[in-house]
Amino acid sequence: MQNKDGGFGSYEKARGSTAMELLNPAEIFDRIMVEYSYVECSTAVLTSLSLFRQYYPSYRSRKVEATISLVLKYIRTAQLPDGSWYGSWGICFTYGTFFALESLASVGESYGNSDKFKKSCDFLVEKQMQDGGWGERYEACERQVWVNHEKSQVVNTAWAVPGLMTARYPDKKVVERGLELIRNRQQPNGEWLQEAVEGVFNRTW
Repeated sequence: MQNKDGGFGSYEKARGSTAMELLNPAEIFDRIMVEYSYVECSTAVLTSLSLFRQYYPSYRSRKVEATISLVLKYIRTAQLPDGSWYGSWGICFTYGTFFALESLASVGESYGNSDKFKKSCDFLVEKQMQDGGWGERYEACERQVWVNHEKSQVVNTAWAVPGLMTARYPDKKVVERGLELIRNRQQPNGEWLQEAVEGVFNRTW
């Protein structure tokens, strides 16, 4: 299932040329004719295999290690110059960066021992809003650059906070402010209200 670039797709190995996209019959979906590697899928595989080898270190160890090595290379290559990762299902850089931080933490990287890891944490912290939350608009998916929402979003915050927690970000106040916003948005019946758009896929903008 692993692609030549080391990443993983959503349902099968990448096959065929991207020129197939010229034959796309859909009016609202893009990049659907062939499979691609995605940050979310690739990081999920890395996290899973890292946990698996802790419990079954002798099972196909060479293959597991080779797969981890290749997917790590893909994830590191996919990191953008500002330290973030592009997410294809959720909105957008908050989502992708959360997955990447979680997976890299599973192989021992942290804010204290990795410059690239540190840069990704700093990216998230720079986007924290005055009320302690994070807010990213769906236009970020289209423009492929961060687009700040006018209001913090519970879902974006709920991605950023665990990302920083798994990264062992040293300033606990950053995390505490995010958690406080999530608590304050909870309704008396226990739910959180729907806010802005949370996900976009197949470039349906």
